[in-house]
Amino acid sequence: MKSPTMLYYNLQEGRAGDIRRIAEELGIRVRAVDKNEYHQTLAALCGLQEKAPGASQGEGFEEEMLVMAFFPEGLLGQLLDAIRAVGIAPVALKAVLTENNARWNSVKLNLELMEEYAYFRGQQEARRQEDANKA
Repeated sequence: MKSPTMLYYNLQEGRAGDIRRIAEELGIRVRAVDKNEYHQTLAALCGLQEKAPGASQGEGFEEEMLVMAFFPEGLLGQLLDAIRAVGIAPVALKAVLTENNARWNSVKLNLELMEEYAYFRGQQEARRQEDANKA
């Protein structure tokens, strides 16, 4: 079985170091993804296949994002709890590597997560409005 791995994108240096330390203490291999790798598949970035030749060009993104791969049961919860326990603000865009998204590149994953995040934020806002109207 592959080692638990976490890819991270666009984290500021201090924040990246703090999250890296926590992850490594839990036995998670941590890897920063460079912008020129954004068009590689997630499978390639996680070591499941060879990277496509040539540096990527084109669109990117600026949002922070985490991708977790090969985590045994319970490890994701431990990681998120440990990050929260030391007071690090959560990374909004997070994903677990799946058979389906392994074929995607980082840009596609980012777009999917941004849509999902916007949907859930809209749902939360609608509930707040509903609660405010009831009060």
